[in-house]
Amino acid sequence: MIPPMTPSDPRDRPPAVTASGMRWASAVSRDSDTARAAREAAAALRADLGDGPVDLVLAFFTAPHVPAAEDARAILARLLEPSCLGGVSGAGVIASRHEIEEGAALVVLGARLPGVEVSPFVMPAAGWAEPFESAEAFALSAPGAAGAELVLAFGDPFTLDALNLLQSFDRFAPGLRLVGGMASAGARPGENVIFLNQWLARDGGFAVALSGAVRADVVVSQGCRPVGPPLRVTEARRNVVVALDGAPAAERVRQVLDALPDRDQALLRGGLFVGRPVSSAAAGPGDYLVRNVIGHDPESGAMAIGDLVAEGERLRLHVRDASTARQDLELLLAPQAFDSPAAAALVFLCNGRGRRLYGEPDGDIVPLQEALGGVPAAGFFCAGEIGPVGGRNHLHGHTASLAVLRGK
Repeated sequence: MIPPMTPSDPRDRPPAVTASGMRWASAVSRDSDTARAAREAAAALRADLGDGPVDLVLAFFTAPHVPAAEDARAILARLLEPSCLGGVSGAGVIASRHEIEEGAALVVLGARLPGVEVSPFVMPAAGWAEPFESAEAFALSAPGAAGAELVLAFGDPFTLDALNLLQSFDRFAPGLRLVGGMASAGARPGENVIFLNQWLARDGGFAVALSGAVRADVVVSQGCRPVGPPLRVTEARRNVVVALDGAPAAERVRQVLDALPDRDQALLRGGLFVGRPVSSAAAGPGDYLVRNVIGHDPESGAMAIGDLVAEGERLRLHVRDASTARQDLELLLAPQAFDSPAAAALVFLCNGRGRRLYGEPDGDIVPLQEALGGVPAAGFFCAGEIGPVGGRNHLHGHTASLAVLRGK
């Protein structure tokens, strides 16, 4: 096990990693003064990266730094001179060894990437509000995405149409994987900040396409376990399931829940979820796209979920707890032990994970670093995580969406 660093350590980072010519490093500052935090993190990052051009820097910062985010952006740009600099505000941030869920924190991940093409682009809210009419129009709005290994995508949850964004990529760049998340530092429009190079805004989003001499493994851990039998949707209207197995949806769900063992019924305190199968052979964890149950109508028995549903589809009820979430993540990370050494990791967690789920700190970063052996890492707690399931990109909740990066 990798020993945790003390929460008071100002840098909270493993050594920089050089792999296939790439060099990655991360640093974090918990100084409440935004300018000092940016200078501290930049100095630590530069010390680890050494001399030479910096191709990519990503910064994630908590709500106390939002008012002075422009100061942080300007300082990081001046001290590091990166070709691409992006930043997102979050309810909490993830450093290489700790998940920081309270107070001021700024974490940065930087890299020198010879042979890698870094293609950033802004996604204005208005420009991504409607479906694109042609592949040409999409290519103009997402330069560098075609043929990319991975696209990192971030946005403001109140103004960027994430579903249209993901559908556009799936239509015009099928098979291209998106990983990232929605800003979460604010609970209302205008309270989040995102920036890309000289552009800084409180709406819209941005993305960074990576192509060339880089390889990405994407892990999406939904942390839920299916219970009960598959349930056939016999009547549905958009996201409302009217009937399951020919019975009112809520009535059929209640029958399944009443038949569960006591242990599974106890987990219902953590919420009830519904899984949509991603393949005809769906049977266990990872085979379903998990969605929230939003509510139900007591009179009709109809049940609303957080996704569109088709008649004939076979849904499966899911429960979630800390043990299931940890086991699912560890299982998905297990193949990393048989791969070449990783260079870095990007970590995007639901803001309902962390202490809220595990009851203790660092519930996701510890198993990640145990699997990877300790690499520079960074990310944040999201108001919606982006990642692929079943060959398509989705916006998730309660999920850990990870990108493990290597040279090739």
